[in-house]
Amino acid sequence: MIKVFVSGCFDIVHGGHVEFFKDAKQLGDYLIVSFASDEVLLKYKNRKSALPMEHKKYLIENLRMVDKVYSSTNTDDPIFDFKDAFIKEKANILAVTIDDKNIEKKRVFCEANKAKLVILPKSLSFKPISTTELRERILKE
Repeated sequence: MIKVFVSGCFDIVHGGHVEFFKDAKQLGDYLIVSFASDEVLLKYKNRKSALPMEHKKYLIENLRMVDKVYSSTNTDDPIFDFKDAFIKEKANILAVTIDDKNIEKKRVFCEANKAKLVILPKSLSFKPISTTELRERILKE
């Protein structure tokens, strides 16, 4: 079985996230998603989560392509807040998007953990919107 792992804030789950999960799942048999905990968001992004953690977990774990969900397992590391979960799951692939700011660090992490790093393009069939844009829209309303 090929285990694929993805991580991110996923603060307000939107179509771009779902497309990312779908593309990542196609790389293997089992998709594990790790999202940033409230503590990590506050500590490293200097903001509170838009969704309570239980809601975010419930929403993500009920997407049909997702097999398992974690929140941050390493709150002292903003880049690898998922490290313990990744190692525990013995993931084969770490999937990231093309605009990930830490690709080289994640490549080294994967090499050290005998995993493959896969960089996915952002290929939406609709106009993309970021979580930041969604937050701004909501605040304007």
